[in-house]
Amino acid sequence: MELQVADADYGTILQQASGTWQGGQVVGLLGPNGAGKSTLLRLLAGLWRPSHGRVTLNGQDLRNLTSRQRALQIAYLPQELPEDIAYTVKEFVEMGMYAKRGLWGGLSATHRRLVPEALDSLNLGRYMNTPMASLSGGERQRAGLARCLVQGSPIFLLDEPTANLDLYHQLDILNRLGTFAREGYLVVLAIHDLEMAARFCTTLVLLANGKILVQGEPSKVLTEQRVVEVFGVPVRRFRDPYGDFIRFSFLQGELKSQASAVIRRLEEWV
Repeated sequence: MELQVADADYGTILQQASGTWQGGQVVGLLGPNGAGKSTLLRLLAGLWRPSHGRVTLNGQDLRNLTSRQRALQIAYLPQELPEDIAYTVKEFVEMGMYAKRGLWGGLSATHRRLVPEALDSLNLGRYMNTPMASLSGGERQRAGLARCLVQGSPIFLLDEPTANLDLYHQLDILNRLGTFAREGYLVVLAIHDLEMAARFCTTLVLLANGKILVQGEPSKVLTEQRVVEVFGVPVRRFRDPYGDFIRFSFLQGELKSQASAVIRRLEEWV
């Protein structure tokens, strides 16, 4: 399973984006607000077409695939789900299986078991017959993840899947995604927490001002200098003494003195 973007532009929002990612990876998209993370995910999902360049799935241009063909391969979760979804949680999650059963096809006994299993695994089983509009933001996000799970696609494209979640559910979701990757799935997610990204992602893609600046292993991408240049926050990087994880100490006292230099540096990338 391979997803590739080659010199893709989307207006001025994303420029000359390139990358190749395969099953077994957890790819974290990092960058400030407005860096192009959500746009890149929408291009990878085939929801938007690049104004230049192309996106391919196993060598086939996404523009040549129908929405059903894409859904069989790609499960996409947007950054936010609408608050006024007019379905119960069960009905909403069942929609994730339309590509396999057809728009008007019925659900088999196997399909029917998948929904409660997915909801139970995300601590949403008791909300099965609850209207989606009654859920909190974090609960809606987990319902969206449950829908991705029952879809059964080998690629997950997730726009900030841990947003609005408490720490327990953040760790649970990221651990679960890591398990999927080890089973051969490809997971691409936008994420803001640098330490979580470094701990759970196998590959990081750092964006700023609509451009991919660097991608690779977390330890090589998240250097102190890059964090300062891209996010405008001076840090010291160190290894967690209880595990082989990257951690950051934020140096508040240096923040103001470096702000103008950071702005000038970002302007150079425009």
